[in-house]
Amino acid sequence: MIVLELLRSPRRWKVWKQVTDFFALWGLLLGGIFLLAGAEAVVIWGSGFRYQPDTQTRSVWFDDLSFQRSKRMAAAVVCFRQNALAEGVKSDIVLMDLVTRRTMSLDASHLNPIAVALSPDASTVAVIGDDAAVRLIKDVTPMSTAKLMAEIETIDDARFDHPTRMLFSPDGDKLAALNEQSVWVWSLSENRLLHQHHHGHHEHRGSAKHGIHKVLAFTRDSQCIIAADSNGGIAIRDLDSGKVLKRGLSDERSLFEADLSEEDRLLAVATNGTPHEVSLHAFSADPRHPDARLWTQRVSVPVVAVGGQGSWAATAVYRNETHVIIIRDVQTGRERGVFAGHECPIVGFASSGQTLYSWDSGGSIYEWDIDTMQRAYTFSMLQWVLDSLDPNRIRN
Repeated sequence: MIVLELLRSPRRWKVWKQVTDFFALWGLLLGGIFLLAGAEAVVIWGSGFRYQPDTQTRSVWFDDLSFQRSKRMAAAVVCFRQNALAEGVKSDIVLMDLVTRRTMSLDASHLNPIAVALSPDASTVAVIGDDAAVRLIKDVTPMSTAKLMAEIETIDDARFDHPTRMLFSPDGDKLAALNEQSVWVWSLSENRLLHQHHHGHHEHRGSAKHGIHKVLAFTRDSQCIIAADSNGGIAIRDLDSGKVLKRGLSDERSLFEADLSEEDRLLAVATNGTPHEVSLHAFSADPRHPDARLWTQRVSVPVVAVGGQGSWAATAVYRNETHVIIIRDVQTGRERGVFAGHECPIVGFASSGQTLYSWDSGGSIYEWDIDTMQRAYTFSMLQWVLDSLDPNRIRN
């Protein structure tokens, strides 16, 4: 009788239809959910109830990289996360011969490396780990006969916290380390601290803190060091006396990185500010010769390199949604050529003659030939790490 009454009333029939449609829709939704849950249960049952983690979210990056121009070799602190659910980040020191294309792990993960430096003859890697101890890993070359981690020395009483860069002197006898507060230099032959000075932080041009993060270089004779100064600029110091021979560039916003040409004639400086800039200066350690700024260009990343006997400079920009390298004339700053290929932001440069090396935040290294303006080689650290984890891969 109730159904007949509803059929006689159009309004009540409409209400009844809405109610039945509502329950039908929810029935379909719940049925779909149960169907998916059943399919997942079958998959789990088939896998023996084993948990299947995400193994696709893999990433590799360089925490630090030290390049030797004469040998065209590099030592890098490589960090690796296998997936989003892995326990922490693994790090190691990787040695790369960019001439023979050979790459070798030093199995140094137990040192928890933060910063590295490669000696001029590429036989020794200096490393500072999270315990702040300064160590020397010896006999890492030739790579075919290297005794992995067999020779480790610790410089007596040498401890350096939170390093941002390390560097060997050209004669291989001195080792310098830089952080946001100070610069230390050790004599390796005498196994002692040779020099240190404090530069600290400073208020400067609207920045909350001013500090030089990676500006560190030796002159060719290994007698002077170019590094941060307490006035917010760069100081050239004599390592025998510790005296400042010359100061400069204190008007910059925030100096981040610098590269000294192989002939000590040009100093390229990258500033970390808004905007980032790169400036090139005619350089002399002689206090009687003032430095002259040749040009300044805006960049996207505060990294720079000078190469080709001081004939060109490399800068990085983000142009047309692409990470590109601009090769500039050292006298005018004008563009001589453009390299494109990096899929991730460029984080570093190094030069050797007419060859430029660039590396990015995705763990890739590119080799560029300046004469032909072509890419010569690409190396993926991510792929190398993944290959090394493959038990079926036969390694040379």
